[in-house]
Amino acid sequence: MRHFLLLILPLAFSLSISAQEFSGGFRAGLNFISFSGDQEMSSVTDATYETFNRTTGFHVGATFALAFTDLVGIKADLMYSQKGGEIRYEGPSYFYLYANQDDLEGSVIFGDRSSEYDVVNSFIDIPLTAYYRLGPLEIEGGLSAAFMVNSRVSGGATYNTNTFGIDNDIVFNVDGNYFQDRAGGGGIISRSSTPLPRTDVFPPDVISAYYNSNSDEKLYRRLDFAAVIGLSFYLNNGLFIGARYQHGLTDATLGENDLRITNEDLVGGREFNTEDTDNSRVIQASVGFRF
Repeated sequence: MRHFLLLILPLAFSLSISAQEFSGGFRAGLNFISFSGDQEMSSVTDATYETFNRTTGFHVGATFALAFTDLVGIKADLMYSQKGGEIRYEGPSYFYLYANQDDLEGSVIFGDRSSEYDVVNSFIDIPLTAYYRLGPLEIEGGLSAAFMVNSRVSGGATYNTNTFGIDNDIVFNVDGNYFQDRAGGGGIISRSSTPLPRTDVFPPDVISAYYNSNSDEKLYRRLDFAAVIGLSFYLNNGLFIGARYQHGLTDATLGENDLRITNEDLVGGREFNTEDTDNSRVIQASVGFRF
């Protein structure tokens, strides 16, 4: 009897493995991305100065599935995927002017800021989900782990200030890389050809990511974990369209360089949002094929 079991168990195991069906394919599409978290607000009123809005990115990569039965199985993807969002600010703030690119402290001026920044963080994303089939419909849920490979910001801002005795607008664009940009004056990409009133100071007209900071410590975390739910509709045996929602579980920002933008009393130096949390939210719309 014991010899019979020794023979039958490996056979049963090999049959169970052969009953599983492995498949691979690809998927690609758009990401609708945003941040969700603590917004900068007034400390004396109920005004909210900062808002998070949705913008777009994309994803592309390979998808793999292991079917245990005709109805259930697991899937894993290896994707390049973008997260981030649009960050808008309208309210009292500050701006630094630097003597040169080695200046980290600068001279601060105060006024009102109006800005719109688009942050796009690029990841190698690995979602792992379990799925259940209902005819052509496939429902899935699980977790994803993502490693950031690039982090960029673009946009523009206007500071209105009367620091120099008359109302003056400092207008500039932002083109930054959170992985490699320098802080302070090192963040000046180009300067305006027009000096500020009653001065010989030429303000910047293009800056990089850490211009207002005196530290180039990274703002965004390299690792991001998220909960994943989704569904796919199969148009035939291989071609499908799908939608997923990724709910970020990790605080996307590091407090050491998460500069506070608001300055209502128009005094003081740099402050950091060390207690704030900002999570990624991603809606994916995909088309794919499984072989």
